[in-house]
Amino acid sequence: MIKFLKKLGDIIDPNYWAGKIGEKSGLFDLAKKSPLRKWALSLTGWKWWFYQIVVCGIVFLFIEWLLNKIGITMLPWK
Repeated sequence: MIKFLKKLGDIIDPNYWAGKIGEKSGLFDLAKKSPLRKWALSLTGWKWWFYQIVVCGIVFLFIEWLLNKIGITMLPWK
């Protein structure tokens, strides 16, 4: 019975399917070899903070603006 409930939980879990698709399609390996990832991991000190707060903040706001145009949001309080 426990095995059945665990499998049922996997079937309805979006993270399970995202992991399965990412592994089978090779997207996880492609992301691990990305030059942008290597560059971001090499940042230290104020450069890392600037990238995390300013650059990623601007990207987040842009994606939120696009999503608002189609009537959805990433923010939990809207």
